[in-house]
Amino acid sequence: MHASQTNLAEPAPAADPTTKDLILFAAEELFAAEGFEKVSLRAITQAAEVNLASVNYHFGSKDALIDAVIENIVTPINRERLHRLDSLESELAPDSAIATRDILDAFLRPLVVAIKESDLSEEMFFRLMGRCMAEPDYRMPESLIPQFQEVVQRFSDAAARALPKLPHDLIVWRLYFSIGTLVQSLMHIEALDSFSGGKSGQPSLDDLLTRIIDYCIGGFEAPVSENK
Repeated sequence: MHASQTNLAEPAPAADPTTKDLILFAAEELFAAEGFEKVSLRAITQAAEVNLASVNYHFGSKDALIDAVIENIVTPINRERLHRLDSLESELAPDSAIATRDILDAFLRPLVVAIKESDLSEEMFFRLMGRCMAEPDYRMPESLIPQFQEVVQRFSDAAARALPKLPHDLIVWRLYFSIGTLVQSLMHIEALDSFSGGKSGQPSLDDLLTRIIDYCIGGFEAPVSENK
């Protein structure tokens, strides 16, 4: 067992929204609705009811504002992932490993929690995720790379202890497949409902997460196939 080495700052106590907060929330909504490229700084300042100088003061540029919006969403998710993994590891008996289900739950659930707690509606949150994945000119902020490196390292190490017969590189890929399954499923719930003629039902986010974890466990624990 080992404690998290993360340097992610703890969130500040809740307070009245600052000018910076108002800009971030307006930008989140507009970027989700229209995309990063189409939204102008003028549109953001009008929605936030602030002047353009305040955007330049707090962020410096539109690209920096986009980065700040994504950081504002992703950093708490990664912080919560590491916190949950720390808690699981602190409860481990000597020479034991965390169950695959618990690893996946700690890895995936923080995204669902973020969606439920966001000021954005579920639909708008999903749209913003889609923008991050689909817009050709978008690149993940450099500041988030160390966060993701730590998350991948910690969770792949935990999974390697649980599944020692799996190569470490395959474990990393299976973590990637798992988060991809969750994100794609959340983004296309309405399409599935339409394509299935309503037979997919309308599970809650928590029920959907349970179904996804059940599905991912099978893939995560599958034996390595021989290339033919």
